[in-house]
Amino acid sequence: MLRAFARRPNAWAIAASLLLSASLSACLAGPSSALGGGPIGRAPDPRSAELLPEPDSTRGQGFILFSNRRDVLDETRVELNAAARAYERLLGARPEAASIRLTSTERDVTVDVRIGTRAIAPFVLPLTGAGRAPEAMRIASGVVLVMSREWLSGFLHDLTPGDTATGRGWMEESRLRPWLRVGLMQSVAENRLHELWLAQLGRQRDSLPSLDQLTRADACDAACLAPYGRRPRAGGENESRPAEDPLFVLEARRGGRPDALAGRALFVASSYGLVQFFSKREGASFIRELIISSLANGDVTAALGAAQSFSASPADIERQWRVWLAAYVETR
Repeated sequence: MLRAFARRPNAWAIAASLLLSASLSACLAGPSSALGGGPIGRAPDPRSAELLPEPDSTRGQGFILFSNRRDVLDETRVELNAAARAYERLLGARPEAASIRLTSTERDVTVDVRIGTRAIAPFVLPLTGAGRAPEAMRIASGVVLVMSREWLSGFLHDLTPGDTATGRGWMEESRLRPWLRVGLMQSVAENRLHELWLAQLGRQRDSLPSLDQLTRADACDAACLAPYGRRPRAGGENESRPAEDPLFVLEARRGGRPDALAGRALFVASSYGLVQFFSKREGASFIRELIISSLANGDVTAALGAAQSFSASPADIERQWRVWLAAYVETR
């Protein structure tokens, strides 16, 4: 039973191990990476973390960002741009325009978001806590996770304008199987950790869960989905603390190859990998049809049957997915 994904005791340690390696990759990534904070070899400027007397602002791909810390402003802009581009590649549409204000104190960052005509209740991301990643990187990852969920909620509403049930939001939409909700959100909330996931999935390709297991309605239960579905509370402790979830916090790696994926980390990585396989092979229109089909009856069989590069047979999809994943092993 894949509900065991959420219960395996070493899932957090495994996710953290993978995350450790992502930080070093980010340090070498340079300014064009979703996580790269500047040119290779450039030491961070301590003054960039100072609180500004007046907020500065910058524009990105469909959003405007305000912050009273220069490092938080720059890092969040880079990561949000990467997420907006990933959204457009995945769904063939641009995310809804947003205005985001990040107000830092010495202890935390209050995030105020307005997307189109709707506003999200302000929430707080802590600046202190476990983790060796730069503060600005952790804050940016938390903002991207929340924005990815909100962008997808807006997409869901626009896709089915007469369906009042979709007002619940992306992660609360139970007609979409957990793998589809998590896989698509991870595909928008892009970071370099995903390359490590694909490589590790490739190494484990002969022992991955079957397509039927992965796509079951109970493959990831409420506790498993909790870090993605809960909105942060206004002005206080967050319910989900998205920036501190071990699947998103970037740490400095201690060395060595990551352990095998297991538990919730395996479910999340596999969901992401399957969505990427479908996206790369079939494109944005196919992904949209998967969502529409799932909303109609919870079954994506009809949408899978329209694919050009594989049949709707689970055995054929699994075989081609594993072959596709094998290519990523050679890149790491």
